[in-house]
Amino acid sequence: MPTLYTTTRAPNPRRVHLFLAAKGIDPAQIGLEIVQVDMAGAQNRQPEYLAIHPLGQLPALQLDDGAVIGDSMAMCRYLDQLSPTGPALFGATPLQQVWVDQFSRQAELEVLFPLMLAFQHGHPFWAGKVEQVAEFAPVSRRRALSRFGYFDQCLSTADYLVDNTLTVADLTLYAALDFGRLAG
Repeated sequence: MPTLYTTTRAPNPRRVHLFLAAKGIDPAQIGLEIVQVDMAGAQNRQPEYLAIHPLGQLPALQLDDGAVIGDSMAMCRYLDQLSPTGPALFGATPLQQVWVDQFSRQAELEVLFPLMLAFQHGHPFWAGKVEQVAEFAPVSRRRALSRFGYFDQCLSTADYLVDNTLTVADLTLYAALDFGRLAG
């Protein structure tokens, strides 16, 4: 049985859970076991979890053959193939797929990643777990905030980023903004 190792609140696991919900995938119906990993308690840094994902990152999707998918977007693509019915969250046409890839990448690099860095460098949760450079947190936060106008403009005439249809690009941006509350 494939197993999704996940946690609450972290943006990449959140993106996978948002994908499952938007796609209408019931994990039990596709034989997907969900295992919560206590990131706050450093369970993802213990030898048992590091044997699954040597970098200790979450989420991780362990397949029946023992292979592990360690990237949230790759997991979403895999899960999409397991359940091809439902909305085409990666785009229904080649051009939509290009736009979905573009906006997903922009949301990740321009908003999610800077907010993750702001959290990593400025929040007590990471103290003693990673090297923190306190001055980097506000710089990262400002970078993310400076990109909001771009996405506001993209969404000024539609509810969604691509062809007014919910896609993984929207889920990525939502996960970033939701996580941003933790990063201040």
